[in-house]
Amino acid sequence: MNKDNDNDWFNIESNEDGTIWSGKCWYVHNLVRYEFDLRFEIPAAYPAAPMDLELPELDGKTVKMYRGHALAAGLGPWMAAEVPVLVE
Repeated sequence: MNKDNDNDWFNIESNEDGTIWSGKCWYVHNLVRYEFDLRFEIPAAYPAAPMDLELPELDGKTVKMYRGHALAAGLGPWMAAEVPVLVE
């Protein structure tokens, strides 16, 4: 539904056994699309153990969390808050 309405903001694919996922996530700010690599692994203990989402391009560029299980609950809102700060 989001993809059909051009409201999607990530695209991911998994390895053959579904344990490692990678792709892209993006955010549009001031009509410019900012795109980042996104990857994560499904831990063996999931859902008891959280996933770590990784955005490698942002490593060390923001003081706020860009990696970890807290981000898993809000990647979209996090990008909406952080990308404008990073580009300005």
